[in-house]
Amino acid sequence: MRIRMQTQTLSKALEDIQMKGKYHNGDSAKNSLVSDYTMLELDCEAGTLTLYNADNTTVCGITVETLTTGEQDVGLVTIEIDKTLKYLKTFNETVLIEVDDYVKISDGSSTASLPLVVSHPSTAMIARLQGYEIDEANPMFGSVEFETVVTTNSDNLTDAVKRCDVINNARYHFDVDDTFTMSSEKTITDKIVTTVATTEIRGDPSTVEVTGQFHKFFPKNTEVKMFLKDESPIIWKTEDRVLIKAPYIAR
Repeated sequence: MRIRMQTQTLSKALEDIQMKGKYHNGDSAKNSLVSDYTMLELDCEAGTLTLYNADNTTVCGITVETLTTGEQDVGLVTIEIDKTLKYLKTFNETVLIEVDDYVKISDGSSTASLPLVVSHPSTAMIARLQGYEIDEANPMFGSVEFETVVTTNSDNLTDAVKRCDVINNARYHFDVDDTFTMSSEKTITDKIVTTVATTEIRGDPSTVEVTGQFHKFFPKNTEVKMFLKDESPIIWKTEDRVLIKAPYIAR
């Protein structure tokens, strides 16, 4: 793999793919992330680089444009995010990334060498997302056929999460009928419900709960489509990003 990129573009994608934020932890929330590793896949023909990350309940992908591409596509490689970001923060506007037995990043005046990671800890989850294209006319993921499609803005999701986070348990309950509401609760007398603005709601009503952050994954003021079904995974999708979370089933 040999690829030239805008340093800021790569840095932002690496930060977002970690999905740092509040995650459910018993009756409260704690700061955590999906993982500190990302799997990279270069598409030379399209001139894009896709970053993947996952754990046992979440899988996500971000596709970014490159400035130049190599001669051919290569196999997947995995790198450590935090270590890569530390070097990128010291580099100039563009960087050249070369991958062989190790990763080499240079900006014309400085060169950093980083080890490759043998494999991503959640390779099987990532494999489910690779090559996945959702057909809005018949949205499916695996055996799940989604019954509800919601179109909203990322800023609306952020505002709703801020309100729900007063409860501080990082559990978010989605109810979609004629309107879209998001709620969090610890008890029946310690809860908050907020209505989320939408531009479109299609399909049957759906109810599902998820845990952990999702709203920070998307850039500000970006159209987001959500695909839902009762007690099933939720998919959030933009033009260049996709996030899938398993439902939270209270025990």
